[in-house]
Amino acid sequence: MTKLNILLVGVGGQGILTTSGIIARAALRAGVNVVTAETHGMAQRGGSVEVHVRLGDVHSPLIPYAGADVVVSLEPVEAARYAQYLNENTLVILNNRSIVPTTVSAGLATYPNLEEIISNLEKITKNIKVVEASKIASEVAGTVQATNVVVIGMLSKLVDLPIEYSKFEETIMDVFPEKLRDPNLKALKAGYEAV
Repeated sequence: MTKLNILLVGVGGQGILTTSGIIARAALRAGVNVVTAETHGMAQRGGSVEVHVRLGDVHSPLIPYAGADVVVSLEPVEAARYAQYLNENTLVILNNRSIVPTTVSAGLATYPNLEEIISNLEKITKNIKVVEASKIASEVAGTVQATNVVVIGMLSKLVDLPIEYSKFEETIMDVFPEKLRDPNLKALKAGYEAV
């Protein structure tokens, strides 16, 4: 592997920053060079969040347009928002749980349906994996907040990462307080086994 560009997108409150931290720490444990960059505006709750994770022979933190090898989207519309990073070979791991913004709730905008989002993404790449990460998180970990860890499990199975699965387990043991370790380890395993 010379380099691998992973773009993580979602909305504030979904744990995108935690996700990138886990991937980056696991990469360091595996002896892999990693550079990350996060951009989040009004993202405390509900705003758009993007994090660039670059593994291997890289020096700058930002993925160039059309340069993502993988886009992990915890919210469907966010995958569409960052479509400029896709190319024909990009793998999109798309969580199917929508988080409707307040502008839609207030009737000021409409939310596209999942089929429409997928159809637009397929104009760039056919390599789209729609997943039920939030449903799995609720069932296995007892909380939708573990969606991000379920997706890390899926990522480690679907992509030939230079990071062993055990490095993610070790990192989760480090990152989370004791009471959250077991649910998150279950979420990681369930994500890995679901794809």
